[in-house]
Amino acid sequence: MAIATAAAVLGVSSVVALVTVDGDRPTGAAPTTSSAAPAPTSPSVPSPVEEPAPPETVDGLIADLTARPEAAGPAGPLLRDGLQGLVSEDEGVRQQSALQVLSVVISGEALDPEYATASRLALFRTMTGEAPAPAPPDGPPSCLETRPGTPPPVVQGYARQIVDRLPAWQADGFPADESARLQELITPVVAGQATLDVRPCPGR
Repeated sequence: MAIATAAAVLGVSSVVALVTVDGDRPTGAAPTTSSAAPAPTSPSVPSPVEEPAPPETVDGLIADLTARPEAAGPAGPLLRDGLQGLVSEDEGVRQQSALQVLSVVISGEALDPEYATASRLALFRTMTGEAPAPAPPDGPPSCLETRPGTPPPVVQGYARQIVDRLPAWQADGFPADESARLQELITPVVAGQATLDVRPCPGR
């Protein structure tokens, strides 16, 4: 009986010792409190910078391309120089610049698609008197005018290119109503029944 009692007391003492060691925390047990590791945060992604829409006037295009030559793509400087030449004091420079601008905007090669559409709209609206045209220092601004006659081969060639490319232009954003107006203007030129002349804009 005494042996059994002593064994019981020894067992209880052993349990109490395990419970009270290390500041009343069971030896070998994990700490009751721990600081949670902060959740990993994803790196912040900067918002893309939205480029301004290209202007749809000749003056606006010249100013924008002077400030941002790369905005229109690799052909931007060529387009800018051609547009600036349209307001030259030299009639020969104006004619050469008109051909240069037409070549760039009709083909759209190396030209940003949005800028190509804006340039076509600006040039067409300006040359038909629908939008203000920049005036050369020695006279009024010039606009295109159709008249009966046989078009020069270069004029007829440009007219054919425009008609052929109009569907692709519309797919790039050229408005349908402007497309219809442009096609109406140049279809007689394509057929060889009319030609285009550069005249002072109406009312100028």
